[in-house]
Amino acid sequence: MFKARRPAAAAADSGGELEPLAWSDYFEERQAVAVDDTQFNVYSSGLGGGSSSGPVFVLHHGAGHSGLTFGLLARHLRGAAPEAAVVAADARGHGGTTGGSEGDLRLERLVDDLVGVVAAVLRENSSARDVVLVGHSMGGAVVAHACRRIPRVLGVVLVDIVEGTALDSLHAIPGFIAARPTAFASVGAAIRWHLDAAEIRNAESARLSVPSLVAPAGGRWTWRTALLPTQPFWRGWYQGLSRTFAAAPAARLLILAGTDRLDKELLIAQMQGKFQLELLPAAGHTIQEDLPERVGDILVAFWRRNQRLNIPVRRVDPARREQEQ
Repeated sequence: MFKARRPAAAAADSGGELEPLAWSDYFEERQAVAVDDTQFNVYSSGLGGGSSSGPVFVLHHGAGHSGLTFGLLARHLRGAAPEAAVVAADARGHGGTTGGSEGDLRLERLVDDLVGVVAAVLRENSSARDVVLVGHSMGGAVVAHACRRIPRVLGVVLVDIVEGTALDSLHAIPGFIAARPTAFASVGAAIRWHLDAAEIRNAESARLSVPSLVAPAGGRWTWRTALLPTQPFWRGWYQGLSRTFAAAPAARLLILAGTDRLDKELLIAQMQGKFQLELLPAAGHTIQEDLPERVGDILVAFWRRNQRLNIPVRRVDPARREQEQ
């Protein structure tokens, strides 16, 4: 959301409208999770049955997106690390989530929402599985603040969000929103626009995620989430993010789509080796959609590098120890 638009790339399909893809080809389960008066639409894979001790990747999307922005990434994560699970929820006022105060997108509210959803979804196995929190854009601020309130967080990952860059760009966002179409003739037309405008550079991912971003209204399709009314919350999302991320009590990873200027806080933290930095300049702002396999490989390697070592302890009977001595 908070990036200057890059030159449009040629869409993978130069034909007309593109058909939507089904969520079930990328996630195993879709469920409604009640947190207070809100019904959160949650996609997941790898949570059912079994005794897997692999990590749970909890994915939080940015403003105006939905959990399906992680669909291709989720499928690749499961293929690269079958022992892992993936959870991606639609934030309040987004995608298929309903009820509650849809317009209340204060950072504190979003953090409470994520903590509640994770507690509900992982109730039966949260004590046994490590959690890797991954947040794109606005979602990065949410996971950075939520990590202290969720059990067994092993890692915190921010995707294409830097506090300094985000705050510096806030003045330009209303113009960016005003330049978007207000409605589309069909879902396919919405998919086509995202590709032509290089909002998403991967046609498959656009066909999966874009349908969740629009809703029918008067014979046309309008944006599911009105972004301009969220303006009062923008600064609160990002102010202090660098310090919060650098101090997170877990391994830290920052994935950027370009050479964003690291602010003073992050620059010092990077020099001190406090987080891992990965640059993927071939992607646009929605890195997880443009390069899902590359991002997935980075996340799996990040987890494996930082996973807890379960070293078995050899127990010796005291009587046998005396005999050996």
